Amino acid sequence: MTNKLILGNAIQEIKKIPDNSIDLIITSPPYNAEKEYEGKNDLEQYKKFAKDWTCDISRILKNSGSLWLNVGYTKTSNKTTLPLTYLYFPLINMPFIQEIVWHYEGGMSYKHRFTHRTERWMWFVKNESLYYFNLDNVRDISLNRTSDKRNNSLGKNPTDYWYFDRVVSGAGKTKEKREHPCQFPEKMIERIEKACSNIGDTILDPFAGSGTIGFVSKKLNRNYILIEKEEKYFQEFNRILKNEI
Repeated sequence: MTNKLILGNAIQEIKKIPDNSIDLIITSPPYNAEKEYEGKNDLEQYKKFAKDWTCDISRILKNSGSLWLNVGYTKTSNKTTLPLTYLYFPLINMPFIQEIVWHYEGGMSYKHRFTHRTERWMWFVKNESLYYFNLDNVRDISLNRTSDKRNNSLGKNPTDYWYFDRVVSGAGKTKEKREHPCQFPEKMIERIEKACSNIGDTILDPFAGSGTIGFVSKKLNRNYILIEKEEKYFQEFNRILKNEI
């Protein structure tokens, strides 16, 4: 089950994963936002989808494992929204460590509410006494803004408010941009993997999209399992991962 790319439905494929075999799950499910890769369901249908894909998370995680779940909001009418943190929190029956705010610039501006420029990371663990948090691996030297001798030479602990630029197409396109419209910045995923996993661990993304979890895991000497139901996205990251040295 290591370094495995799976073209298939996340709900069905997660059920095939052995018990206590995954060290870290990093993912962002569809938001029910009418993107090209998702349909538009009513709220009750989306709740069922959310329950169905999360129900095996605790089973497949090792006792020291973590789930990092990235969510935004879903529209409940033309003008109203539901933050998906409210929907997912009661579904995931594991200890909740922390919420991280991911802030970025760019994107659509709104006319009937304040412009949306954040998403949330929800950090759950299987066992609150055993999970990994490798702080020295993710200290930020740029936060040592004074010469105080009490400062850690590796830098300060990043706060729970993270700024990472979005991975965009068009004029601001970078070399890491792939076809999927919603792509994680690799530096952000590196922080999560360094903090909450170790070399040789197995990391799962059941909604792989652009395959970023695989690219970062390979770079950091972690194993990966990527599940993606859309063939065009799957074929792209499959081709690039296999061709990378």
